[in-house]
Amino acid sequence: MKDIQQDCYAEMLVRLYTRARDRYLEACRLAGVETALAQRLRAMDGFDPGTLLEVHDSVAAWFRFSQDDGGQMMLGEDAAAYRAGLEQRWRAWFEEELGRLLGEDEFVRAVLKATAEPASPAPHWLQELLRERYRTMR
Repeated sequence: MKDIQQDCYAEMLVRLYTRARDRYLEACRLAGVETALAQRLRAMDGFDPGTLLEVHDSVAAWFRFSQDDGGQMMLGEDAAAYRAGLEQRWRAWFEEELGRLLGEDEFVRAVLKATAEPASPAPHWLQELLRERYRTMR
């Protein structure tokens, strides 16, 4: 499972960042405000994926912990079909979990601050939010 998650890593980080950014910028537009963070996000051409590595790894670990099927293939299923099914489950679950995470304003701000200002305390703040969310995994 870990290798499947690693193969999807870049795509998942882009989804995380763009959905958080779009939600934040839409809220600013709706409220009629232009924050310093909104200006910074609009000026950014991209982001350093390393700033969100902990997010991906925490979410991926939670999936493996909470959704483990013990590696059991269905009768008549070959390895390729099993792998394809795992990837489909991972992608679907990631989208659902991302929706839950992005429903939390504090998480959205932490993701965006971590990508826009990597030297700020935001990456640590983001790690703490995830530790609290996935604390039963320990």
